[in-house]
Amino acid sequence: MTSKPQQERSPFNFDAWKRLAEKDPQAFEEMRKKVVKAEIAKAPKSMQHRLTGMQWRVDMERKRCSNPTQSMIYVYKKMWNSVYGENGLLSALHGNTADQQMGSGCKNLTAASILPFVATSGDKG
Repeated sequence: MTSKPQQERSPFNFDAWKRLAEKDPQAFEEMRKKVVKAEIAKAPKSMQHRLTGMQWRVDMERKRCSNPTQSMIYVYKKMWNSVYGENGLLSALHGNTADQQMGSGCKNLTAASILPFVATSGDKG
């Protein structure tokens, strides 16, 4: 039995990234975005849109954070929620799907007309 060879990856050099972040934060951010984009491009086409959306969400939350530690805590919590949270990886591994959790009544939904509510002269408001 032969296994697929792993993709060649250059080793992550923490010290080099740290020096870049300290010396030139803008260059660090540009390089980080480039690496993230390249990693997303390696994913199957069917997953790339979702991964790009997830990365956008992480980037927006990072901007809202007041410091790198707060940002790291947000990403850490998001990761664990994706494993243990509702509809997370653990739930999927146990064979639970969103349809099963919501009940079978959700499968046969149909469109409905929205009724307008028009105020009459007797209405107060």
